[in-house]
Amino acid sequence: MLKRLIQYKSIIRFHHFTAIPLDNRSLIKVHGDDTSKFLQGLITNDIENFKNTNAIYSMLLNARGRILYDMIIYNHQLNKSSYLIEISQNAVADFMRILGTYKLRKQVNIEDVTEAYRIWSILACQKEVHSNTNDLRDSLNFKTRQGLIIGQSDPRHPSLGVRLITERQSQLDNLVDYCSISNDISIYKKWLYQHGIAEGTEDIPSGECIPLEYNIVFLNGVSFSKGCYIGQELVARTHHTGVIRKRLMPVQIKNYEELSKNFERKINDLTIINQETKRRAGKLCASVNETGIALIRLNDWKRNLRIQNADVPIKPSIPTWWPPLDEATKLEMQIDHFSSSS
Repeated sequence: MLKRLIQYKSIIRFHHFTAIPLDNRSLIKVHGDDTSKFLQGLITNDIENFKNTNAIYSMLLNARGRILYDMIIYNHQLNKSSYLIEISQNAVADFMRILGTYKLRKQVNIEDVTEAYRIWSILACQKEVHSNTNDLRDSLNFKTRQGLIIGQSDPRHPSLGVRLITERQSQLDNLVDYCSISNDISIYKKWLYQHGIAEGTEDIPSGECIPLEYNIVFLNGVSFSKGCYIGQELVARTHHTGVIRKRLMPVQIKNYEELSKNFERKINDLTIINQETKRRAGKLCASVNETGIALIRLNDWKRNLRIQNADVPIKPSIPTWWPPLDEATKLEMQIDHFSSSS
């Protein structure tokens, strides 16, 4: 009995998680005989990847190769005719309109099923856990499939935790162990920003952003071997022949009180300058207090940066999950070895 109690306390100590309902996200169900072929011609990722997983990250682009919407797609019934697409809640109407425009006479049905389900992100409180995908999922100890639609490691990167989709009325503690629930969405957003991840229309303005600058390749969100899709030309050409001169990076905002005082209504989308040259070095895209994400010119990331017209230093960093960098990017970032800068 004492041995079991010690083991239980050890589990609680080292395997404790925070579950956050993502009520700012919605689910669109796309199903029908032509669904796989239909989505394959629209999204940046390859629908054939569902042979190996039941969740992929992807984007929908416009004809100019700019991001319209980012999304996570789930193959919840393990067949090629039914998918759940997770997107920003405020993007639902336009997203469904776009899908309807391209559907034509295909056998595809499009439904907003947000009211039937709930999306959760489960984050590990202990660094020992969240670095390992299998450990995190195993430690949650999924109790039953009843009420649990999806239990999947975040397809963007394992360090982002586990995505759950449950039936709306399901109680989370009936499905997983060792989870405390928080309704504070800022905890989740801060976690994303610490990892240098943008998500949703609040972080990625529709029709303005270039997917490679938002690290779509690093996040397993694009296929360069599939057939054509909307916006493919710019993405493929830039990837194969060009250098990415700006990338989304996590930043620490020093003297945040000064920033919030002077820009209380529009903290995001502020210009970042190089203090030595006074030239534009990037822009702050979003933040939760001192933690933010910014689009930074790579040859400026190690410089002394600050918000324009404010005494607010900005400190970018390289996320630990970035893969080894190619030589062109190393040259652009003025680093000799990726490992020495992380």
